[in-house]
Amino acid sequence: MTTGPQVQVTVRRHRHGGREAVIVRLAGEIDDETSGRVRAAYAEAFAAGLPTVVVDLTGVTLLASLGIADLLLARLSATSTGTELRLVAGENPRVLRPLHLTGVADVLDLCRDLGEALTGAPGARAG
Repeated sequence: MTTGPQVQVTVRRHRHGGREAVIVRLAGEIDDETSGRVRAAYAEAFAAGLPTVVVDLTGVTLLASLGIADLLLARLSATSTGTELRLVAGENPRVLRPLHLTGVADVLDLCRDLGEALTGAPGARAG
């Protein structure tokens, strides 16, 4: 029996330096078969009502076009709710390449690591 693409999704609250954020950690493939779970995780994160949502993409092995579209929808949700949305891509070429090729990297707040995303420090951004 063959199984389709898999994605692991965790959503949790995190306190750092007196600030709270929601961290959505994704690992595996984000495509048309898994994006429903990813969108649900984003919705859960924004529903928490915290000032910052961080999406950790360092464990993503495939970011298909629907996964990119989901990130843009998450950005719209962040804008409409006054929430800061930060993405942790690290040096992951499976995430960075499609985001840069599509120009989406220019409109998202990409961070190299979780610490940078949680503090909002303008350190060396992922790129």
